[in-house]
Amino acid sequence: MELLLVLLTLVILSASIVYVLLQDWHGTANRLFSLFTGSSLLLTCAGAVRFASRNPDEIWWLSGLLTSLQAAIFGLLIWLIMILFMPHRYHQPLVRWVTIAPYLLMAVILAIDWYGRFGFIGSDVLREETGILRFVRGPAFWPVFALYIIGCIVTPLIMLSTIAVQHPATRGPVGWLIGGTTLTFLMGYVFRELGMVAITYVSLLPLHLSFGWVTLRYGIFRPSQVALQAAVEHLPDGMLVLDTQRQIRYANRAAQRIITGNDRNQQSFEQALAQVGFIEQTSTEDRERQRRRFVRPTDQTILLATEVTINDAQGGASVVLIRNVTRAEQQQAELIASRAVLAERTAELERSLAELQQRDELLRRLSLPIIPLSATMVVIPLIGIFDAARCQSLLQLILPEIAERNAKTVLVDLTGLTAFDQTLAHTLYQLRDGARLMGTQIILCGIHQIWPR
Repeated sequence: MELLLVLLTLVILSASIVYVLLQDWHGTANRLFSLFTGSSLLLTCAGAVRFASRNPDEIWWLSGLLTSLQAAIFGLLIWLIMILFMPHRYHQPLVRWVTIAPYLLMAVILAIDWYGRFGFIGSDVLREETGILRFVRGPAFWPVFALYIIGCIVTPLIMLSTIAVQHPATRGPVGWLIGGTTLTFLMGYVFRELGMVAITYVSLLPLHLSFGWVTLRYGIFRPSQVALQAAVEHLPDGMLVLDTQRQIRYANRAAQRIITGNDRNQQSFEQALAQVGFIEQTSTEDRERQRRRFVRPTDQTILLATEVTINDAQGGASVVLIRNVTRAEQQQAELIASRAVLAERTAELERSLAELQQRDELLRRLSLPIIPLSATMVVIPLIGIFDAARCQSLLQLILPEIAERNAKTVLVDLTGLTAFDQTLAHTLYQLRDGARLMGTQIILCGIHQIWPR
């Protein structure tokens, strides 16, 4: 019977290692699980050999190995729980090594005390007439045993229970692991004290069977599963999984920061949002874009929710992505307001420019008045000094007026000139040539004196 139990345990543990490595042998979680299972495999073999041996020295050597190996195995279990359910902590080197350091220290202390024959914890192992092996306990046995129970049994159970409370979506796999850890404790210690030695051969088997079921049922060791879970947990947007009754079955960290209720797993998505003060204000544009808008009036927080329905063999579910667009909406509103102000200022500048142009045109016309004498005759008095700019204005103003009035004679009065230079003379020649093309005669009058400049 004992041999069959040992063989069964060896087959199950070996198959677990092969299965997990075939899933994804590159994955850190898969390799760590294989190391944990391989250590359990070694522990099972060493325990079976120790029980079957009749050599006292061999029993003594194997007993020291078993105690130290058990401490190391449960340290690996703590690491395995961290990388599966708290990968953000596992990937912090300081946290990772501080977590396993007590287990490694315990393994080293047990080995030194046993093989150094100090006898503080245990010094020898004796086989009773019933076949049960009894340790010769030292003065520090019970304090160390209490620490052993706390570190190897209580700590994993507390970690798993805390994870199940904080992350409802993990309650399924965590529940199985809690059950496996509890049965491992019962089979390893209680049944041994009851004299059921054969069951102690497979003390770690319930824990590994629970890992096997979790692997098959929830696929936690599938390729890139841990990396995918870590990526989802660290998404900046909230992600929720809803069942067919729209109750929340999973929420990543970003979603948990928005939906803070402790009983959110018992509420629908809409109820959970309403509990924290959000009111739906979905507009027609939002419906066209297949999204929903929720606003919290107290702090003007705005959420956009996009939902995708998934149907598979296990039933229907919905995945909801929620994004906090409060800052983006504020920036967009500020941008629109800035554009409105800019457009208003641009219009004001354009109006000012038009007014300036009108004033310039008025001043130009006032500086070059056109006085009609008859239907076909006008007079243009030139007053002041004509520089290049005024000469150009003279051409631009007079020629169109001649065409518009259909004037045949234009009298250019030079009486008001204070200076007459080459530029003005050239301009008058151009004015004459241009008027001649339109059939108009230019006559200079009021010439009383010429001042060269």
